[in-house]
Amino acid sequence: MLRKIQYKLVLFWLSFFFVVPLPFIQTISAGLQGMAANEMLAIYSGVIAYAWMLAAVYLSTKPRWLDRLVGLPSIYQLHGIIAIAALGLAWLHKLGTHSAGLIKQTGDLALIILTGLIGYSLLFLAGWLISRFSLLSKFKKILEKVFKHEVTMLLHKLLLAAVILVFIHVQLIDYIRSITSFMIWFDGLSLLTALSYLKTKINWHGRKGQAELKLIQNHSLSARVRELTFGGRQSQQLNLQAGDFVFLSFPHISKLREPHPFSLVSLPDKNGKFKLTIRADGDFTDRLKTLKAGVTVKVTGGFGRYQAFIAEHDCTSNLVIITGGIGVTPLFSLIPNNLSHKIYLFYSAHHQTDLLYQHQLNQWNQHTNFTGFWQQGRFSDDFVLNHLPNDWQNHTLFLLSGPIPLIHHWEKLLGKTKVSSKNIFKEEFNW
Repeated sequence: MLRKIQYKLVLFWLSFFFVVPLPFIQTISAGLQGMAANEMLAIYSGVIAYAWMLAAVYLSTKPRWLDRLVGLPSIYQLHGIIAIAALGLAWLHKLGTHSAGLIKQTGDLALIILTGLIGYSLLFLAGWLISRFSLLSKFKKILEKVFKHEVTMLLHKLLLAAVILVFIHVQLIDYIRSITSFMIWFDGLSLLTALSYLKTKINWHGRKGQAELKLIQNHSLSARVRELTFGGRQSQQLNLQAGDFVFLSFPHISKLREPHPFSLVSLPDKNGKFKLTIRADGDFTDRLKTLKAGVTVKVTGGFGRYQAFIAEHDCTSNLVIITGGIGVTPLFSLIPNNLSHKIYLFYSAHHQTDLLYQHQLNQWNQHTNFTGFWQQGRFSDDFVLNHLPNDWQNHTLFLLSGPIPLIHHWEKLLGKTKVSSKNIFKEEFNW
């Protein structure tokens, strides 16, 4: 089963990078006979760039079937990489072709928008880049005072404007428009992408995976952490599994209308109520403290592969959870659903008051299959390694969550101790 999942991840990347552009290249090649080789290369670059832009738009809709297959972090990663690759080919197309009038204007404007959008996204959304350069991180924090979460999400939608401009750009080129087979693929895939995008924006009521609920309770757990309880008749429309996260948006509240992801701290009970525990880390999360019971919330989900990862392995495997800070939240819904496994939890936080739900942890510690450790400050490597189950290199699954440095540290350390990467799982939204 696990090998099958690995193949699916490879096929996922190959499909979007190579399979999607292939019909475009095959159908346009016949109509370019007799054209200079360098200009043909530039046209091919532009065609592939557009195919990848369509792929980026589709991936931005967060297809739930793909999330359950490969995980949303992989989707985000490919979305970012394929958009950057499209930008590179778009510039090759620009430098290798000549045009004038409206053809040139639409193409140039699309390229300007795409270049600006990629630059902005690298600064605000590419955590792998910001985490490696302290000056960029400081610059980002300054800009975040102006470019709030909702502004960032709205600007990100400029990708649609760039795609529309390129679509018009191609329709204006007579010799391209005369290649019927190419235009069938070009118009058809553009239409399918547009319909897929629109489908995510409309038809909320009665649709599986989406629900309009009410905020039932909102109270503080600590200075920066709040517990929000949601419920409503449409809760049953959500496809939620242990360890999942959902996207929240508040359609009637200014600056909270754009979706934001949060992990479930509990699955829905028999009345459809479920909880999220959220730390105030930005403008969106900080505003949550102002919400009153009864406010309407749109919920999309669930997303995530924690439970699927466990199901892909031997049902007798031990589970070792290493987590920190607010990153513990998805594990609180995961643990009670998997107590048939031997579970070992190592949970740390910067401050004692940030250690959540200690009463629940103490209750789980009474269970024969649960061994939990939690403390202020990081656990030493030796402490964790000395408290792992027997044969942990071969018969144990490691679930990592929390701060990125913590995840990377344990990935590296477990790799050195010969733990297979196939037995380590994380959901790191850090493309």
